[in-house]
Amino acid sequence: MTRVIHGFLLEDQPPPPHPAAVAYSDRALELSARSHPDIVFHRDIVWGEDSWRRFDVFKPRISTQPLPVLIFLHGGGWMSGYKEWCGMMAPGVIGAGAILVAPTYRLAPEHRYPVFLEDCIDAVEAIHARIRQFGGDPGRLYIAGHSAGGHLAAMVALRHDLWRGRIGEALRGALPISGILDVVKADPAPGSLEELVYRKVLARPEDDVAASPISWVSQASIPLVLAWGENDTERVRHSNELMARQLRDAGAACETHCYEGLDHFATHLALADPSHPWFQTLCRLIEKM
Repeated sequence: MTRVIHGFLLEDQPPPPHPAAVAYSDRALELSARSHPDIVFHRDIVWGEDSWRRFDVFKPRISTQPLPVLIFLHGGGWMSGYKEWCGMMAPGVIGAGAILVAPTYRLAPEHRYPVFLEDCIDAVEAIHARIRQFGGDPGRLYIAGHSAGGHLAAMVALRHDLWRGRIGEALRGALPISGILDVVKADPAPGSLEELVYRKVLARPEDDVAASPISWVSQASIPLVLAWGENDTERVRHSNELMARQLRDAGAACETHCYEGLDHFATHLALADPSHPWFQTLCRLIEKM
């Protein structure tokens, strides 16, 4: 089943578990539906036989050289979400000097971890192989994401043991936003979001440690920029602060940003504003790398 929301033809999904997530989804789609005369949109680029293997590309109408590429993974608690939430970021990403690419990945509970992590790594490989035809530089890839997408962006960046040589040194940095960087939770309350992870996201409860980016700090080999909101969830704030300390203790390149007054969903919606300081951080990372 599909339905049209703000001009996007979207597959039906179960409603998000939190009312604020419903409002976020509608607003993200509304903002992403806006047209920008200086931006070219290439939607639903197919990169495999399965119908879900698609990505959207947002590039400047005029560019004279291959541009760095920001791959952005949507959130949705690993159980919902649309790549179409990400188009609102295009003006800011292009203003920072990059092309924006938003891929899909399969969702729980039909597909359990680590399936969607493997999907994201496959998507990075596909974008690496094809982005030159859209004006992108395949040797300068950056990965980011919001919420569950931030978790997956961090996992892709840290689990280079899973790349199997397919990405090489093309991935230059990761910028998870409000990422859930530690999914381990002893005795989660019944019906809580933490309990849903064990019941619907992980293939096995004992996968919680391996599914947590914080468990892979020792493999950090590219810069990580961790961002969250002042009013974000306690779990997000705590896991980002703890992981930042561990990265720095390990001597890894790490930068942190806590955005004043923003909650879990506002940290992404705020990126519809191309003047948001997150884009300045992205620009500095690109120039540095």
